[in-house]
Amino acid sequence: MPDSEQKKRSTRTIIPIPKPDEKASDDVLRDVSTQYGDDAEIRLPRRKRTDARVPIIKVKKDEDQQDGEKPKKKKKASTKSKAAIPEVTPRKKKKKKKRRRVRRTLFELMSASGTEGLFRPIRVFGREIRFWPLILLAALALMAVGVMLNNSNLSITEQTVTVVGLPEDMEGYRIVVLSDLNGRRFGDSQGLLLRTLNGIKYDAIFCLGDMVGKSGNAQPFWEFLEGLKRPEKVYFICGDSDPGPYLPSARGTEGVLSQLILEDWILGAIERGANYVDAPISIPVKKSTLWISPATMLNLETISTLAAWQDQTEQEEDGVRSGITEDYTHLPITTYRSKLAQKLYDAQRTMTASDIHISLAHEIPSEAFIYTSEDHKSDTERFLASPELILAGHYCGGVWRLPIFGAFYVPDKTLPRGGWFPDQQRVSGLSEVGEAQVYITRGLSTSGSVPLMPFRLFNPPEISVITLTSTLPENMLDAGR
Repeated sequence: MPDSEQKKRSTRTIIPIPKPDEKASDDVLRDVSTQYGDDAEIRLPRRKRTDARVPIIKVKKDEDQQDGEKPKKKKKASTKSKAAIPEVTPRKKKKKKKRRRVRRTLFELMSASGTEGLFRPIRVFGREIRFWPLILLAALALMAVGVMLNNSNLSITEQTVTVVGLPEDMEGYRIVVLSDLNGRRFGDSQGLLLRTLNGIKYDAIFCLGDMVGKSGNAQPFWEFLEGLKRPEKVYFICGDSDPGPYLPSARGTEGVLSQLILEDWILGAIERGANYVDAPISIPVKKSTLWISPATMLNLETISTLAAWQDQTEQEEDGVRSGITEDYTHLPITTYRSKLAQKLYDAQRTMTASDIHISLAHEIPSEAFIYTSEDHKSDTERFLASPELILAGHYCGGVWRLPIFGAFYVPDKTLPRGGWFPDQQRVSGLSEVGEAQVYITRGLSTSGSVPLMPFRLFNPPEISVITLTSTLPENMLDAGR
């Protein structure tokens, strides 16, 4: 036999054949051997690993080393094999450990301690300030509380207005001015608002629109009227955010004309005793007369306005007789407006020079509009007499006011810069435009025209109380000397 074949055979690993079980019979072994051939080719049954193989592997290594081959290096166990056998740790301990780690991380972030934290100490005026995120959160919380208190506390602003030629019967006449409630409540059933008003002496209450607002929730306004001892002293107008005042189509054909076309919130306020001002109304004050009117009627020519609405009414009546559906739908509203034009015409002919005229507006009339109303004095038989005082709201004091600077925006495109950084005298309070005086109240809530300002900032809700007097103020007396 060649040496090479003898060498190969010597290097083979000889696997010893395990001895058969002594209990097994010879016949069974014989059958197995005849079935599979030679004894060397018999397939052994699969058994568990034993220590018998360990010396065989060592023998193989020794033979390899004898032949001069280099020993093979042991392969390092892969990371996968390590990961396959995770360290047994109870789940509860893991969760506790994880929670403890999160808490520690949050504390490190918020305490701003150390150079590895996200919020490191800052220096202000040479001093190192730690825990500044916590200080910032505390400041924001205090600011939020301040905003809540600012929006819930009512302030009372007293304003004396001098009216030249004011009758003696109206000396000291006090008017409460409210605006822009926008469906908001001050206490349960307006308890805070009513308690504040009960502590004020007044002769009339003028509500300048947006008392309901875009939400259409009239219940807060009705609760206010129900809580008053004398709701008949309330005179209100419609604002730009209020529903209506007219319905798209009449409710029916039977009933009072106002009940057919006016919005429910207006009818509800009238049922509770308030007076809706959509035409001039006279208020007797002893032997004198106080007129209040909507500002939209100041520059209406009474004769032509009445004639136009009467003609429109007659045309629609003819259309109804002819079966025109559109005229049938519009006729109640046209008839109602014709009656308003008649009231305007009657008021213009009834007003006297000794009467006092106050005009109610929601949005502040422009200066050009006010100057135009003053030019009608020479022709008193065609226009209402110019008012001594114009009351308005809508701005809500700018909603957000900055300390020292005041309001930085009001919703009025007619002002310079489109309402940005307005003249503060035109935002709230008393001002003069020509011979007329204009008073703007800050109102009770926010402006529906500025939805991005949902709360008031440095601007508490305001109840304005105006006192009429004929006495000139001290500054005017000093100027005349």
